[in-house]
Formats: sequence, C-alpha cells, structure tokens
Amino acid sequence: MTTRYAGWIALLAAIGVLMIGAFRGRLGEPIARGATLGIILAAAGALGGLFLTAWAFGRGDRQFLAAIVGGMLGRLAVYGGALIYVALGTTLDLLATAVGLLGFYLVCQVLEIRFFLKGLKKESG
Repeated sequence: MTTRYAGWIALLAAIGVLMIGAFRGRLGEPIARGATLGIILAAAGALGGLFLTAWAFGRGDRQFLAAIVGGMLGRLAVYGGALIYVALGTTLDLLATAVGLLGFYLVCQVLEIRFFLKGLKKESG
C-alpha cells in the first residue's frame, strides 16, 4: 500500500515539474526554479511523512504519535529553513517557492490523509 501512495506522490510531482518546465519561458527563470524547488521539497516531505507513518503502524501509541508529530515538526523545520535560505541567499523567487511548496503540500496532504485512514482501518479491523 505504501508504494502505491508513494508512486502517486512521485507522479504528481513529476507532472508539476514538467508543467513548470513547459511554461518556463513565460514564467521566467527565477519563478520556474523557485516553484520547482517548492514542489520537490513538498514531495520529499510527503514521502518522508508517508514512510514514517507506515513505519509507525503496528507499533505502540507513543511511537505512533511520536512519528506523526515528529514528521510534522521535521517538515516545518525543513520548509521554513528552505524559505529562509531562498529569501536570504538565492536569486529564486520567494513567492513562487512558497506557492509551489504550499500548493503541492496541500495536494500531498489529501493522499497522506487517505493513506492514514486506510492504515487505521486495516489496523482496527
């Protein structure tokens, strides 16, 4: 089940990056690169959260909660650090990076919540 959801996340990320590549000339290089970075970071965070949640299924309540909260805090740190780095140290467009990151994060959340609910259903019944 985990590989199917990971495949969907990777497929959606690839489609997003290809779409940005198709409109790179219209968007401009800093915007296209910033949005691409946002999508890649969000996909990496979603895959990490997905595998961490899969690991936590079947373990005790404390380990499960620690995995969920740790995944959220880890993503918050990575995403925040990346946005600060883009704002202070690169020529990438900060708004495009943030929009790509947030937009793809929300798309991935739908898949992660679905994975989470199916895993809980399998655990209980």
